Amino acid sequence: MTRLSVQSGDFLQGEGEYCNGSLTLKTARSPYPGETISLTRIKDIKIANQEINKSLRGAIGWGMAGALVAGPIGLLAGLWLGGKEEEVTFVATFKDGRKLMAITDSKTYSKMANNWKRHGVKIQNP
Repeated sequence: MTRLSVQSGDFLQGEGEYCNGSLTLKTARSPYPGETISLTRIKDIKIANQEINKSLRGAIGWGMAGALVAGPIGLLAGLWLGGKEEEVTFVATFKDGRKLMAITDSKTYSKMANNWKRHGVKIQNP
């Protein structure tokens, strides 16, 4: 199970989940635990934005690991290179006409994209 952050659309803003080929999203009718929607019910999906963010906690962790391996130079390299996470903002249109804009990490998006491809769902990238 992986998390995504619903930004707008026909679903309630907040946390959503992707697990085993289905999204669980909160709706006005089903705020908890949410409505489970199979990826096969998605008509179209597009990447709206890809962004690399730097996590302070991750950078510190990589910096300490670098310091252990290579001393002060490793510390600087770890702080500089560590803690990078790629986020993907995507827009999905469902076969019933509802829409969703959400943010997730690139690994989760890749898992979803591979699952959609296996089911013959059209994926559009910028």
